[in-house]
Amino acid sequence: MHEMSIVEALMEQITKMAQEQNWEAVTRVRLRVGVMRQIVPDILEFCFNVASKGTIMEGAILEMEEVPLRVKCEGCGHIWNDKEFLGLCPECGSIDVNVLGGMELELTNLEVEVKHAKAREH
Repeated sequence: MHEMSIVEALMEQITKMAQEQNWEAVTRVRLRVGVMRQIVPDILEFCFNVASKGTIMEGAILEMEEVPLRVKCEGCGHIWNDKEFLGLCPECGSIDVNVLGGMELELTNLEVEVKHAKAREH
């Protein structure tokens, strides 16, 4: 289950950001996840909910945007989306293809609550 290791790395990154920015809580986490990452959204969400207990992310909503596979043939220039990518261009049969999208794993947005600084008395 590689979803847990992904969640652990994500939480480490968010925790570091929270400490640097003085956040009180993280209420929403948005990710872009490419289909080629082979991440099961329900498992990722379950792992996130378990791992976030007792942290500033507890109760946060995890949103995932699936990024489809996008491939370009360098031979004929054809671009296509296909979840069952076989490594060949469907137009000309070339193996000279490049994956343009579908490998993403990006933290795109966070919603947070910021700690209010206490007023100093002079």
